[in-house]
Amino acid sequence: MDLSRAAEGIFERGDDGRFTGEVWLRSTLADEAATNIGVVHFSPGARTRWHRHPGGQFLYGVSGQGRVRSRNEPGYVLTPGDVIHVGADEWHFHGGTGDSPLVHVAVNVGGAPEWGDPVSDEEFDEGF
Repeated sequence: MDLSRAAEGIFERGDDGRFTGEVWLRSTLADEAATNIGVVHFSPGARTRWHRHPGGQFLYGVSGQGRVRSRNEPGYVLTPGDVIHVGADEWHFHGGTGDSPLVHVAVNVGGAPEWGDPVSDEEFDEGF
């Protein structure tokens, strides 16, 4: 059994290769299959780049409001207590809304994501 204590966690600032805007993230635990859990704080309007996970991703809203959208699909607003599942290899983004920060827990399945292009302001607003 492994334990990751919140009081011992270190938040790191998100880099430009994965995020737009101010983002802070804390990794927690990973298993042998490379499934891991992280806690991510997005400032209003901050977001991930387009990306995909080999085994998919679960997002659990903790506080604030966020946007989650897959390519060529309508978007969803993520609020506290909501859970969104993004399928394996599905290109998507997530982040705070234009006027609200977002904190979510991300469960990333099956290894490291593939990172793509930044999400433009137009793409960020499309489908909401």
